Amino acid sequence: MRRLSTLTALMCLLMARVTLAAEGMEAQRRVSPDLARLSPFGLMLDAGLTGGMGLSFSFRPTSLVRLHVGGTHNGVRPGGRVGLTLLPLRGPLTPAFSLDVGHARPVKARSLERRLSDLSLPPLPSLERVGYTYASAMLGLELHLHDRITWFVRGGVSFLELSGPGLKDLPEPFRTSLAPGEEEPWKLRMVRPTAKLGFILSFG
Repeated sequence: MRRLSTLTALMCLLMARVTLAAEGMEAQRRVSPDLARLSPFGLMLDAGLTGGMGLSFSFRPTSLVRLHVGGTHNGVRPGGRVGLTLLPLRGPLTPAFSLDVGHARPVKARSLERRLSDLSLPPLPSLERVGYTYASAMLGLELHLHDRITWFVRGGVSFLELSGPGLKDLPEPFRTSLAPGEEEPWKLRMVRPTAKLGFILSFG
């Protein structure tokens, strides 16, 4: 009888310890969000040196990969962008490797003619006549403060190709506003540093 009481006491003590351990693991899981539990869809808002302001739709098919597609605006011209982010680790603070490809078209000669003929509009910025395509490779950190919000900062390099259209079709009165040589199409390639700061709001 005494042995049975001792065995019962040991079983109760073991069950109590298991229950406390499970409650501790559950509390830790609530404090530190598991990336596998994050919602697969999201909206990403960011600002960077190459693409300007960006608003993208993101999709995370696995805990290691996030895809995004959306639009950008550099303060002069709109553009588009696609990319992916690799997330090799889990935790509230994780490293990330990102690749972005974007493009913004230069203004067309007909649009430029309408813009120059409207004297009520402000002077045309020279950058509006320049289109560009870029590919960026960046390393960064992501901070998961909540299972719905992720902050990130990234830095790296961008490979840029700037292009200007031929404006020979522009009427003669408007050619005086062009810089020398802008009537001919041109291209320029360069490599420059890039950086990005933003956040992702997850849902779904």
